[in-house]
Amino acid sequence: MSIVALLREKSQNNILLFSDALLLAEQCNMDLLAVEQAALLGNIWPERYQRHMDIFSAAQQHQLLDSTVALIGCGGLGGQVFGELLRLGVGQIVAIDPDSFAAHNLNRQLLCTVEELGQLKVQAAVRRALSVNPATKITPLALAFSPVIHKEVRKAQVVIDCLDSVADRHELADFCNTSKIPLVHGAVEKWFGQIGVQKESDLIKELYQKAPLHDKIASPSVLSCTVATVASLQVAEAIKLLLNLNSPLIDKWKSVDLLICEIEEIGSQQ
Repeated sequence: MSIVALLREKSQNNILLFSDALLLAEQCNMDLLAVEQAALLGNIWPERYQRHMDIFSAAQQHQLLDSTVALIGCGGLGGQVFGELLRLGVGQIVAIDPDSFAAHNLNRQLLCTVEELGQLKVQAAVRRALSVNPATKITPLALAFSPVIHKEVRKAQVVIDCLDSVADRHELADFCNTSKIPLVHGAVEKWFGQIGVQKESDLIKELYQKAPLHDKIASPSVLSCTVATVASLQVAEAIKLLLNLNSPLIDKWKSVDLLICEIEEIGSQQ
């Protein structure tokens, strides 16, 4: 019996239970991602994405499962972004971060737990993926952003900037422009943040034109609520890019002020 026939036999009201998806993957010697992709091609929704049905079409959900995102930084912003990408169903994530967890990360970095202290952030990401969405394929790179990993990053349709160094952001932005890959930028400090999408511009250069090209600021003050807000905005923009949806944020940016609960456009490329 074909996989399509098996999917139709197992599904109930066009919903494929997670337990049945796992069973079919084992029976058919397929990975879970391939089973979920086959289901969506037949307009059968994997149970985990059932609450997306009135938001995305089956073709759009399949497109997410067929997408690759490169996540540069797996700390505060990056950990939150990573978790949301998993739950939305992005099929492949290239996770890049050279650092390990320390106790001062516990206030905001969702991948950081007491058990993970001292462990590489990208390996924590792999473990989280297995416990949240084992269908998503993770490429963990415990390296700083550099030409060594450009080949892996070029596989992505969208790059998400969760860095904390101005110099690294300039390098990443130049790479994305040269490679013609849209870049979703985010940054946070205290109650404040910013979000921008560089697609056909020098947005990052404009944002940081007055900032010194030095290493990251030591121990900036950051709140978990600010991290979660900006990270969620980054994920929303990444999903729009992956699904070719319109966004007013293309080649523009907005500031976020959680003290007065305001999101304001503060600049744009002309």
